[in-house]
Amino acid sequence: MSIDNFSSYADCFNEISQNVRKITLNKSILENNYTIKKDDSPVTIYDIEAENYIRKYIENNFPSHNIIGEELKIIDKKSEYTWIIDPIDGTKSFMSGRPLWGTMIGILKKNKPIIGMVDFPELDQLWIGHNDQLILNGNDCHFVEKENITLNNAIFASTAPELFEFLNLQKINAIINKVRINIWSGDCHNYILLAQGKIDLVIEENLNSWDILPLIPILKSRKIAITDWSGSEISFDFKTQKKFKVIAACKRNLLNEVIQLLN
Repeated sequence: MSIDNFSSYADCFNEISQNVRKITLNKSILENNYTIKKDDSPVTIYDIEAENYIRKYIENNFPSHNIIGEELKIIDKKSEYTWIIDPIDGTKSFMSGRPLWGTMIGILKKNKPIIGMVDFPELDQLWIGHNDQLILNGNDCHFVEKENITLNNAIFASTAPELFEFLNLQKINAIINKVRINIWSGDCHNYILLAQGKIDLVIEENLNSWDILPLIPILKSRKIAITDWSGSEISFDFKTQKKFKVIAACKRNLLNEVIQLLN
């Protein structure tokens, strides 16, 4: 299958998401079905089972491609194509019954995200982005773009204050004091709200590749401005696996305002 055949990959994502839902939506009581990782985040048996299924699907259909996932080891085939997997983004929400967790998959070509998928099983929403095309449950999406958004009238969301370094949290608090509305929590769902035009700004720190790279094609399909905190393009290096500081804003002028406050 050609990587340039977007419709074929959309079909793959649809098949993957439907089968992963059979795993994640079939969860029983989680009391004894999770462990705590070295970074103090929880991982459930459903994270592992879902990632195992996705990896097997990729290995069966794209055996020459690299694979990076949150829960299992890296597979390096020296390919120009890399799949990035987060089987359950928002595991705490998943465990507590909140519906905002999602399964994320991204495809990179030469370390650049080219196709992204986020599936929210409990919301029955499968989002796929590529170039200027954004698809929700098989249908093209078009949303009204906001105008005249500045920091003073923006809605800002981020996952949790404890994910920021101490000195950087002070900068975030300064931004919170300027915006119209601040929302904590949400994980990957915040970025989908941004793509829909329901919020205006997301800022995060200490993200792994699987936390952000699958979202980039979705955001860029809606012309969302997304950079690191210095204003540079978010770059991926297969070997270093660095952490990311991310700003995503509905308009470039809003992103520029934030960059000035963070630097």
